[in-house]
Amino acid sequence: MRAVSGTVAVSSVGMFGRGSGHGIGFPTVLSLSVQVGGRTRRPVVTGDEIAVGEVLDLTVTFDHNTVDGAPAARFVADLRKLLTGADVLN
Repeated sequence: MRAVSGTVAVSSVGMFGRGSGHGIGFPTVLSLSVQVGGRTRRPVVTGDEIAVGEVLDLTVTFDHNTVDGAPAARFVADLRKLLTGADVLN
């Protein structure tokens, strides 16, 4: 019998302890895996200014047997725009 899983997984690895936390995806098991790390304070660029801001660490893993690199990169870029533009996160 073969194990069957979904095509997308989201897991939080940064909810315990301090620090950012980075995950390792499950290649060839899931088409997309998003590991949510913690928030860390780092220098960020806003316009022409550099300031200290909070950054959410995400690790996104794709199975290249099902997703090519270009669509995967576009997905990550769109996800970043959505998350950085979300007023609810500020």
